Amino acid sequence: MKMHDATSLALRCCLFIGVAVLAIGLLLSGGDHGNDIMWTGVLILIASPFAGVLVTCIYLIAEKDWKWAKVAIVLIALITAFLAISLLWK
Repeated sequence: MKMHDATSLALRCCLFIGVAVLAIGLLLSGGDHGNDIMWTGVLILIASPFAGVLVTCIYLIAEKDWKWAKVAIVLIALITAFLAISLLWK
């Protein structure tokens, strides 16, 4: 499988899973856990670009394209750092 195909597959899977979780949360919105399930779906959709970068980074490392692998690793590190900071800020 090519890198672009794998990245596209990861993004599509996250999209379908996120939308499905949102739909389940919408169906259960009358209950106690509906909003929590919908927020989980939103978080999956927000995390989908991160999954795409992660898959791309794995392929870049496997292909020994070190220049772009370093760029992807820096991007992953920045996203992780900002996520950690935002969680600790609360």
